[in-house]
Amino acid sequence: MARPPKDPLVVVIGATGTGKSKLAIELATQFNGEIINGDAMQMYKGLPIITNKIPEHERNGVPHHLLDTVRLEEQPWTVNHFVKESSRIIHDIRTRGKLPIVVGGTHYYTHALLFKDATLTDEAGESTTDGEQVDGMEDDFPILSRPTEEILQALQEVDPDMARRWHPKDRRKIQRSLQIWLKTGRKASEVYAEQQERRPASRPTDDDADSSRLGGELGETNDEAALRYPTLLLWLEAEDAVLKVRLNDRVDAMVKAGLIDEALALTGFEEELIRQGVPMDKTKGIWVSIGYKEMETWLKEGQTTEPNFPQASRALTEAVESVKAGTRRYAKRQNRYIRIRLANALQRADEFGMLFLLDCSNLDKWDTEVAAQAQRLVRSFLVGEELPDHKSLSELAAKMLSADEQPPGTNRVARTCDTCDKTLMTDKEWHGHLASRGHKKAVAAQRKREARPNQEPVYPHTASSTTAQD
Repeated sequence: MARPPKDPLVVVIGATGTGKSKLAIELATQFNGEIINGDAMQMYKGLPIITNKIPEHERNGVPHHLLDTVRLEEQPWTVNHFVKESSRIIHDIRTRGKLPIVVGGTHYYTHALLFKDATLTDEAGESTTDGEQVDGMEDDFPILSRPTEEILQALQEVDPDMARRWHPKDRRKIQRSLQIWLKTGRKASEVYAEQQERRPASRPTDDDADSSRLGGELGETNDEAALRYPTLLLWLEAEDAVLKVRLNDRVDAMVKAGLIDEALALTGFEEELIRQGVPMDKTKGIWVSIGYKEMETWLKEGQTTEPNFPQASRALTEAVESVKAGTRRYAKRQNRYIRIRLANALQRADEFGMLFLLDCSNLDKWDTEVAAQAQRLVRSFLVGEELPDHKSLSELAAKMLSADEQPPGTNRVARTCDTCDKTLMTDKEWHGHLASRGHKKAVAAQRKREARPNQEPVYPHTASSTTAQD
């Protein structure tokens, strides 16, 4: 007999421009649900075009939470803040007898909400948003504001195991690893090892130390052992070529709808904050939203040129093209997060089969290939019926989800080729580099230069003496 899940949660994820909000509203309407926004930019008040909020008249009366919540001058929420507030809202929705549906493109927010275990950032005493630097710590620990090479040297002294995991130029991860030592007196590598030990012994893998594939990078959400709630994940995905055209058209539509006016208003708001002496960090929050940061230079410098002049038109065209390129790059990052970070976490929790890819490449078939399939999945999930194989829904689902099940790579350790002065982070990268034409040419050239009496030859596999062995 089928047993309905206790406290079910439906999550809609995917790249920008795939129709996540549309599907969430359709499901909420069909299954008496309420929507929790999981997009960091849409949490900001106003700016509906820049943040791509779904218009009020298209929400079909469905309650939306965490939308238009944060003032423009405020910093984005930390992961812990989002998890605490969204968990409270989920509970409230359930007390009303409704289905909570989380939708949004800030996937590290969703990732943290889904999994139970504490993150390494909790161990450090704070949690950061994706890309957030070590803020407010430089006064207490001046080393964190030093050049990356000096921070890495300090990390090598106190936690050499963790130092070997990061690329020498990856400043943010090196900073966060050293910050954990400075704040807690504990090695980040030891904290991470404890998390690996807490994983169920029945699901060991060879790549537990590969924090890049596991999503266990310091300062970010790790792959925890169990979900907080019984969860059905619906991943909207489209073929790359189709999505590229769709995103370009979407930016053009945003421009026609008033993108430039919104960007100008945000520029004016920034100038007002400056006049008032209000501090702001332009490296995060609404200031780095796609659609504003690409237009900012044109807005501030192009205003000195008459709009009808050819150079003004060219500058605006270039700014709009930058918005399109930024949107496409963001979509790739979103899908990469799902394919690697989230998929690996679900695999470790034995929940990978609950990730269903819905092919939205052909919008003319939305009703049959997206909406109808999603409704069947949600209906079966809520009553506890057996769900289909998640790779069986479409050719794209079979291709993408089978790729996600390929065996993980080997350990992540920084190795430097002295011949090419290049640092590689995985076995695959290292051996690929050694076999590359460029490396072989560099070795041959160096051999010729150094082929003198009483000098040792240079061998192709030479690596720096500080490199860890396999």
